[in-house]
Amino acid sequence: MYATAAGSAGPSYSGAPSPISPSAAAADSSHRDGPLSSSAATTTSSRPAASVSSTTAGSRINLVTYKHSTIKALIDPSLPVQDVIRQLCANAHLGVQEPPALFALRDDETEELIDDANMARKIEAGANFKLTSSPTIEAVEMVDKLSSQDERVLKMATYTLQRLIREKPFIAEFLARGGLNELLHIIKTHGVGNTLAYALTSCQNLMESSDQGWDVIDGNFIAKVVYILASQERINVCRPATAILQKLVLSGPLDAPTDTAGRVLTEGEAANANSSSGAAATRAYKYGFEPVYREIRAEPTFLQTLVHRLGSADTTLCLYSLSLLNSLIRNVTESLFEDFISEIERLDTPKAVARLMDANRGDELSSSILEYQGNAARIARRRMKTPVTPTDKRHVTALSYVWLQARITDAPADPAPNGLASSSANSRLKWRRLGFASESAAKEFTRVGWLGLDCLESFVRADPDLYAKIIQEQINRPEERRCPFGRASIEVTEILADHWNVESGYTTSTTFKPFLLFFQKVHHLALRFFLRIWNESGAAAGDFSRVSALVRSQVAHSLHDESTKGWYDVERDFLESEYRTVRDRQMKELETEDDFSSRASIRNLRGRLYRESYEFVRQQRIHCLLEGAWFRNPAAGGGRYPGASAGGGAQRRDTIQGMPGGRLQGAGGGMAAASGGSGGGKTWRFYRLSPNKKHLHYCEAMERIPIRGGLDDLPERIDLSLVMDVSLQASGGVHGGHAANGGGGADGAASSLVFSLLRAPDVSLADLQALNQSQYSEWIDGLNMLRGEGGVVSTKETAEYIQILTEIGVKVKLLDLTGEGIDIPTSIPPPQLPTTTEFFFADL
Repeated sequence: MYATAAGSAGPSYSGAPSPISPSAAAADSSHRDGPLSSSAATTTSSRPAASVSSTTAGSRINLVTYKHSTIKALIDPSLPVQDVIRQLCANAHLGVQEPPALFALRDDETEELIDDANMARKIEAGANFKLTSSPTIEAVEMVDKLSSQDERVLKMATYTLQRLIREKPFIAEFLARGGLNELLHIIKTHGVGNTLAYALTSCQNLMESSDQGWDVIDGNFIAKVVYILASQERINVCRPATAILQKLVLSGPLDAPTDTAGRVLTEGEAANANSSSGAAATRAYKYGFEPVYREIRAEPTFLQTLVHRLGSADTTLCLYSLSLLNSLIRNVTESLFEDFISEIERLDTPKAVARLMDANRGDELSSSILEYQGNAARIARRRMKTPVTPTDKRHVTALSYVWLQARITDAPADPAPNGLASSSANSRLKWRRLGFASESAAKEFTRVGWLGLDCLESFVRADPDLYAKIIQEQINRPEERRCPFGRASIEVTEILADHWNVESGYTTSTTFKPFLLFFQKVHHLALRFFLRIWNESGAAAGDFSRVSALVRSQVAHSLHDESTKGWYDVERDFLESEYRTVRDRQMKELETEDDFSSRASIRNLRGRLYRESYEFVRQQRIHCLLEGAWFRNPAAGGGRYPGASAGGGAQRRDTIQGMPGGRLQGAGGGMAAASGGSGGGKTWRFYRLSPNKKHLHYCEAMERIPIRGGLDDLPERIDLSLVMDVSLQASGGVHGGHAANGGGGADGAASSLVFSLLRAPDVSLADLQALNQSQYSEWIDGLNMLRGEGGVVSTKETAEYIQILTEIGVKVKLLDLTGEGIDIPTSIPPPQLPTTTEFFFADL
């Protein structure tokens, strides 16, 4: 129940919207789309409210406005919203003359739609409400306005749609009336201006808020968005267009929901599964990489423009562009992998990302940069596992180029082992003269695959004259003194792959590794170092492994802590280090290290165990999120987000250029205010991940109280699909030294455990302050690892756990502590002595 104080009634409402006449409703309600001026509200009487039932005793008094009339109301928070609306419409002081079904209740300040889930919280926070048209009426009016030919009407409608299209009741009605088709038509026909920006943002918000309806998007629309990105410069246009393409890339058949057995669910099965878990109906997973890339290839300047925007001064646009690139790399199909990766490498994408590592823009871009770094490791592993075959045209071309650039004009017959001409005297040496062990070039690259051949070809292309000079120099030497150039190139590739743990295909490094992005350039330096050490040490054919060990030592030394080094430092280490210095350092290393761990079989074992350890820790971190935990609320004074306003870190606003009406609107709309508000000064929040891992549910309290299992005690939620980044504010244990200036003492300790869920660099959905370092690490990395294989590790604690588990696993495997199936003999018979000296010790 509720009671109201008598208020002065404003003019009667004579033009209420009618569900029967959409056009009339649209014409009459235009004044309701713009922000309501507070000066227009009529002040109510200050008489106390009428007595209410015991259920409302002690409740807050809330103001309710309709048009120009305002009343004070005591609202029972246990009532359904529809009952509250019905009784408000019956109040004579508001002057409502239409049926209650035509109305909805909204927060007067944030425009957030009031429903049964958030009404109690709003009442307790003392929010002011207003009666507005119901989502059904608003959807009818909106569709009518979107079909208008008046540019002013379209601009105002698309501006308002940005907020409304995040609301589930509005979405259902809007889609049912064909509103999305009208919205897509506006995007296709408008080339510039704020109307296009608002329409794109509305489409982005729909795709982020709902899985329904947008399967009507076709190739023409994708082509239009690609064209917009390639030709537009306005930030408020490029931001949503980039986000739309990324969402389409992530909606391919491989992203479709599956059951526990891995079978892809049908649309009906997925809808039922999502319905039971509280999620929206599942969209058709018919997009993905290929439909988007098909339109990208038709726009030649698109990728170049996208890479160029990585240097944009606008951090959000830079973040969106890098996120789109990461999505394209992670979802590229098998048939297009090499073409696409080669193309973005030709555009100097690694150099652009490396500049971001040096730009020190804070934590907004860190996760995306680390994700690209992980993608670079996966690309290298993919190439390393791709065998070199004579049937692959690209491989044959590379091998032919390497041979032709050697400029060998003579090739003697292949002698027999005893010095006599063999029966195949007419066969001619080719690949052995380039320093390979055999004439099967494809077989030589078994260990390093296409990655090794690609690095070799890159070395030759960088300086063909130097390459030809090296080959001629080795040919003119006595055979036992020749440096096997081909084998050396393969060995250097393997050394670098081991250093960056390419074999595992993962990188959990919490620091930037810029030189991993320039694998071929580092290979070039290390190969030249190999040749120089061979010459300076006077090595012979039997010293190959010794020189290889020196190169491995130099790689570890030069690339140690590479995030603090420049390219000049690394170049100097490889080109100017003296042989004696390198040898002395290696001898000291051998005193403390066991070379046994560098064997290929051990490295392969470590790579496999590393992936298993990563997955184990990932499941543990996500389990912590599913269990839930209490956090302090920084917005209530428990440790404010650095740079946030005094009202709370989550209240930051993102301005949009050229807004009608001159009012600033939060980029997140009602969502940002709902999720990140101050919560009425409550100092604690309990967060828990939903079983479907799509939403983060929470509740607020003045003190920590018992929380039951499930989600019944957690009425509020954050849609994790809106989270663009997890911003770290820790001063210790984070990547690259990016630390907040938390100060000293208690305030510094508090700020060191604060992190934020960002929808954009300046829009926070929620700020969380962990209670200790362990909780901080669990939740930071748990939220990042929700993305699966692409999840980055942001804290040293998690990275160390993975490394410790890997090392323990390696030792257990080597020691075979279980002893299962091992028959221990009482005595070991001595092996039979060799009958000849024609034997060697195998390098296992």
